[in-house]
Amino acid sequence: MIDLSKAAKLKYLTFLRRHPRSTVQWITAALQTVNSKTLQSITIRPDGGRPETIGEEFHQEWRHLDHLLVQFWTSHSIRPRVMYVAWKGKKGLRDCLPSLLPELTRRGLVDLVQGSGILEL
Repeated sequence: MIDLSKAAKLKYLTFLRRHPRSTVQWITAALQTVNSKTLQSITIRPDGGRPETIGEEFHQEWRHLDHLLVQFWTSHSIRPRVMYVAWKGKKGLRDCLPSLLPELTRRGLVDLVQGSGILEL
C-alpha cells in the first residue's frame, strides 16, 4: 500500500490499473491515507475488465471505494473521474459503473471519461 499521509501539497491523484497489486481495494487503502488539504482531483483508470467476469468480491471493493469517494466529495468537493475503455460490441465498464459506484452515480458526482482506444474481443 502507498501511504500518502506525508504528501501535504498533493493536488492531483491518478490511479492507473497496470500492476497486479493495484486493485480497487489497493486504491481505497491509498486514498484513506490522504491528508492533503490541497487535493483537487482524483482520477481512476481501472483495468477495464469485462463485466461478465466481475464477481461479488469485485463489486464489494467498488462499493467501499464509492463510499470513500462520496466522503471526498462531501469534505473537499472533489468530483472523481473514472476513465474506461470501450469494448467493441460488448458491454463495458461504463455500463457497470452505476452498480459499482451507486451513490456517486445516483448523485451525479462522477465524471466518466472514455480512454483512448477501443478493445476488440
